[in-house]
Amino acid sequence: MSTGRQTPQEVVSRGKVVTMKTLLLASVAAISIPTLGYAQTTDNEKETIALEPISVEAKADVLTGGIQLDEDELDRIAPKDIKDVFRQTPGATVSSPTPIGQKVYVNGIEDTKLTVDIDGARQVTKTFHHIGTAIIDPELLKSVKVETGVAPADAGPEALGGSISYETKDGRDFLDEDETFGGYGKLTYNTNSNTLSENVALALRHEGFDAIAYFSHDKGDNYEDGDGNEVIGTKAGMRTGMIKLGYTTPSGYRLKFKADYLRDREIRPSRPNFGGAVNPAWTPGLVDYERKSATISFSDDTPTDMWNPVISLSYTNATLFADITNTPIGEGAVADITTINGKAANTFTIDAGTITAGADFYVDEGTGGKESDSNYTEKVYDIGIFSQARLSLSEEARVSFGGRLDYNHLEGNEGSTFDNFGISANLNGEYDFTSWLMGYGGIGTAWGGIPMTEVGIQNYWIAIAPGAAWNYEGLEPSRSYNAKVGAVVEQGAFTFDGNLFYTKIKGSHQVSSSNRADNSDLVSYGINASAKYNFGNGFVRAAYTKAEVEVNGDVPVSTVAYQGIVIGDTYSVEAGYSWPEYGLRFGATGEGALENDDPVENSADKLDAYFIVGLYGEWFPEMLPGASVRLDVSNLFDTSYSHRANVGYDSGNYTPYEDPGRAFVISAKYAF
Repeated sequence: MSTGRQTPQEVVSRGKVVTMKTLLLASVAAISIPTLGYAQTTDNEKETIALEPISVEAKADVLTGGIQLDEDELDRIAPKDIKDVFRQTPGATVSSPTPIGQKVYVNGIEDTKLTVDIDGARQVTKTFHHIGTAIIDPELLKSVKVETGVAPADAGPEALGGSISYETKDGRDFLDEDETFGGYGKLTYNTNSNTLSENVALALRHEGFDAIAYFSHDKGDNYEDGDGNEVIGTKAGMRTGMIKLGYTTPSGYRLKFKADYLRDREIRPSRPNFGGAVNPAWTPGLVDYERKSATISFSDDTPTDMWNPVISLSYTNATLFADITNTPIGEGAVADITTINGKAANTFTIDAGTITAGADFYVDEGTGGKESDSNYTEKVYDIGIFSQARLSLSEEARVSFGGRLDYNHLEGNEGSTFDNFGISANLNGEYDFTSWLMGYGGIGTAWGGIPMTEVGIQNYWIAIAPGAAWNYEGLEPSRSYNAKVGAVVEQGAFTFDGNLFYTKIKGSHQVSSSNRADNSDLVSYGINASAKYNFGNGFVRAAYTKAEVEVNGDVPVSTVAYQGIVIGDTYSVEAGYSWPEYGLRFGATGEGALENDDPVENSADKLDAYFIVGLYGEWFPEMLPGASVRLDVSNLFDTSYSHRANVGYDSGNYTPYEDPGRAFVISAKYAF
């Protein structure tokens, strides 16, 4: 039975080093290999052969130099929130120690400048600039794929700084074909915050039907930082639920329906991404964030060369109430965002590789403002057509290139309308110089259109400042220019991937400004590198990022959202070892940042260096199949620090979050 978590034996067997050719051809193989699952009979009917399930939501493997986390890696990490997901990856970092305030920064650029989806459902995270953009329960994540900078045309519209795609598990990931029922229950306890987390998943499978139902609940106290101080507003208070239903016909066609729900309702700082405020002092208040989503999709598990479709339609609604009554207005902020998005594409397999072509669309509508006057509505819709080729020119050379055309329409909250067209294009290449060295590079330009405004503060201040009414005069689309060049080395058990990157977004919209034409030139450049060495049942790995971010040529101010933040030099290390005969695996992690004096240019203090150590261990008792016990020790040495991506460090009015001190996180899971 598949339990959703691999044993050390499975982890070790799957962790064998692949050949260089396998690594380099992964992007093409992900799409082209399924076509081997059928043969054409003499009467031109499709003869079905057993295949591994194909994910409807998953894109092709990421371009070389991007980030891809599979089920085994996520299982080893055992993330408690989205910050844990990216702790060991170069190029991505996450702000805030609490999920409600977490934002993902890719090469220092906020993910509101990327296209982001969960199982194909577009994520529009513009309720309030103090609310996170990565509020996700990671328990059922199956894969995470991040295009850093240059993104393929089929990644979606407005991929100015790349794309992020999250995929969750379905019933077929928990059950073998001869099983009809299974699932797991899990309890997790955090000693620092006295947080108890409950996770339950139940899966069914019968004659082509499969289903999964999932529920989680977190509840606890405020945590303590490394100095033993209670950090107000950090209580866990999230509930999530998900249902996935699937049906695969005898001929291989697959229909899937997913509905999910997430809510975080707790007392938080009135600006939840800050640890607090100095002038004026803020009284914590209620922050209530709720998200509902539904997706229906169609695909073919036994495709042919000319028929490999993906069709999906998603609906998402996110609402927010934030108690910010300690402003001169004296009222809370309210936001309600509805998004409908869809995609229809087909992948054609030819001798040289694959060509994906299709169309997508979205409709974003956001209504909000202050609590007594929250009827201001802005609406944006986009229709795009795209094509992306992934081809092998020779045994040594591969290319990926494509383009898309988008039409963008915006309706302002005062009745104005804007219509714009834009073209995006990309070109990427790889070449094997030797059996152990591959070089790669890519360039691209992405058209950003005009995004929806920040919904929760529309016309919030006009009662005391009439000039603060939303003004749309001079509003223009944005455009990015991206480049990346790097190399992959694979020599025996050693692998290395390093690249130089550059992103410039001209006219990057400051969507929290009442002047909708307010924009900046946002630039990010630097280095991403990672290395890994496998030995027996163990491994060591390391990652490093150096990201320099500029807004209009200056060091970005952390309290200004929707652009980027100071990252500087960050790094991580990890070592792990498994004893399959005893059902054990252990590991140690470290993450840190070097001192950075960029904020001095904004008359702020420099950012201190830090290094945080963690340990983990897991036991799969042989006498109780399906059971596992895990212990994580985070911040082993109880270091007092503020994570590099936490905002507020450069302001005299705000204070950044101090991250949690030492915590023992104990989890027990039973899969059946």
